[in-house]
Amino acid sequence: MNFLKYIRTKHIVAIAAISLVFTACKKDPNGMNEAEPGDLNVSQIDPGEGSGGDVLIVKGSGLGGIQSVVFEKDSVPAGFNPVFNNENALVFRIPDTAGGGPQNIIFTNRAGKVVKVPFKVIALPTVSQVSAIEVDAGTRVTLTGINLEDVSQVQIDGTTDAATIVSKSKKELVLEMPASTKSRAKLSITNSSGTRVTEQEFVYLPNAYPIFTESQPANVDYWGWSIGYSTSNAFSISGSNSLKAEYTGSWGGLQLHMKNAVSLAPYKYVTFWIKGAEVDKVISFNFNWANTQAINVPANKWTYFKFDLDLFKGAGVSNLDDFIMQVNGDPATFYLDNVLLVK
Repeated sequence: MNFLKYIRTKHIVAIAAISLVFTACKKDPNGMNEAEPGDLNVSQIDPGEGSGGDVLIVKGSGLGGIQSVVFEKDSVPAGFNPVFNNENALVFRIPDTAGGGPQNIIFTNRAGKVVKVPFKVIALPTVSQVSAIEVDAGTRVTLTGINLEDVSQVQIDGTTDAATIVSKSKKELVLEMPASTKSRAKLSITNSSGTRVTEQEFVYLPNAYPIFTESQPANVDYWGWSIGYSTSNAFSISGSNSLKAEYTGSWGGLQLHMKNAVSLAPYKYVTFWIKGAEVDKVISFNFNWANTQAINVPANKWTYFKFDLDLFKGAGVSNLDDFIMQVNGDPATFYLDNVLLVK
């Protein structure tokens, strides 16, 4: 009797032990051994500050049960892969959308335990698109990008000329441009993370030489063949008007002749906008009939062109006498605006 009782007891203990083993070895959906959430402790974040996309390594204990990582400013979540983490280490990247400046990173485990750790996100202002590249004092320009909500200062790079901030949000900054003696310049933008200079360069219209802007300049005659010229308010890039060029034959030429030759020595670029015709066109462009360049003009939209004047200076053109464009094929109508020599 005692012997049978002993056998039954041994079986019960064995079954309990097997149950414990299976319970302890239970796996989560990722195939990782799943420990019950315990105490949560963060002892170190390396590095102690960073920008969007940077990798952070968190050290501590109880990190295997982390359920969420959130950057406190704007409640931006950070994704992470449990396969790369364990009880003592957690690896993830700073989200590109994390707001800049000092804030907490909030760690929450499956048991609902929360740890907040101070951290500084470096989120420099970044501009991806601008509404205008040719400006004057008072021109309103909209900058589109990221990390623009806490911009405190915008200056013409290399000067103390400061733009007026009209409005700002995370992805958009509206400015009123200051007066400047610069011919062309980038913007220096400062927020709580620091200062960054834009990749985009702005041209100050008053400091460029106008071949055409709002109307026919006093120094320019309209020459050409198989073409009609007029100042039009139908379309424009800035201001109210553009130069309408109507090619009426199978081979036409637009020729803007300088009554007094313009020295190219002070200037670096020639720039202009063309609004395309109904179909894509290839236009031949040159100064003084030298070193002709073929440009592709897309249909029905404004396209910006910028040429280094070394193209023509290297071909022996020291003074601009004639700005020439030629087109062949079916009749077509183009619009030109802000044809400039830029220092």
